Amino acid sequence: MNVWVAVALILGVISLYLFTIEAFSVAFKLTGLATKKIKFQVASLFTGAGFTTNESELIANDDRRRNVAIACMYTGHIFSVIIMGLVINIFFSIGFSISNDQKYDITEWYFILFFISLGVFLFVLFLKIPPINKWFQRFLEKVAVNASKKGRNTNIITVIDFYGKHAIAEVILNRIPEFAKDVSLYEMQLTKKYVINVLSIRRGNRTVDVTKDTMFRKGDILVIYGLINDIKDAFINSLDNSKKAIVVDGINQLSLLNNYGGNALMEVDVDEVPKELENKAMKDSHLSDQFNINIVVIRRNDEYIFADKDTIIQKGDKITLFGPHRNIKHLFINDDK
Repeated sequence: MNVWVAVALILGVISLYLFTIEAFSVAFKLTGLATKKIKFQVASLFTGAGFTTNESELIANDDRRRNVAIACMYTGHIFSVIIMGLVINIFFSIGFSISNDQKYDITEWYFILFFISLGVFLFVLFLKIPPINKWFQRFLEKVAVNASKKGRNTNIITVIDFYGKHAIAEVILNRIPEFAKDVSLYEMQLTKKYVINVLSIRRGNRTVDVTKDTMFRKGDILVIYGLINDIKDAFINSLDNSKKAIVVDGINQLSLLNNYGGNALMEVDVDEVPKELENKAMKDSHLSDQFNINIVVIRRNDEYIFADKDTIIQKGDKITLFGPHRNIKHLFINDDK
């Protein structure tokens, strides 16, 4: 292979490599993975470095992210093999050119191919400049959303960062929930119905002042702070009657909010109170001592109750709790039933 053709090909492959990393970053972002965590995880998966952290649990325990991760690993491996082959080919081509004292004419097609590949490579590097890269990622997000019929019919939530059970998230309003149609922020009573606050609204190329009279419009991009599960309830689950949750076979329904090593932050829809908690106040249940589980908050009849020693779990409660995943599953699903 001509040395200039080999160099042109490797520049083209590296350009595609860098572009594909951006595409996988956007794919992870559309699954709701926190923006600050994406670049590190994609680089680890794509290069096959095998660097793992507790944050990898956020990928391993979500079906969509796991599928994206598998595709990312396979694609990265294929690119690694191609690039290595081209590098070896360049060295052989250089040696062949030297030994045969080859002369090159800059007007030949392989020089044109080289300059085109160099231009594409420099353009991809240009897209890596932070402000340009931010615009480029938003462009890819719009393309991905518009390409998906499902994406056009639902809202897209992107977690910017987690703060325990709370998060700052960006919501793209492809559909306005029923509670928000033709009403102001004050009339929505978001802080009462859901534990969330609207921090800012971007509409087109401008930022809208958030006041009590502000109304949502289709296409708005909201920045919201609050309980991550309430953000999902308000802008995803409220669009239809079916709760989108990670369900474990059994009577009670478990939703994974976040993983912290061997522990998990979970939400439980209590349809049957476990016998260990039935008619027992928290002080008598030994929930913390026996299972190492802590109740964070209880949602009962649209009201939030912070559990104390006298609180009793009731049927119909929606509980946010923290503890070992195995213990939570055993207590509320009980594999031995």
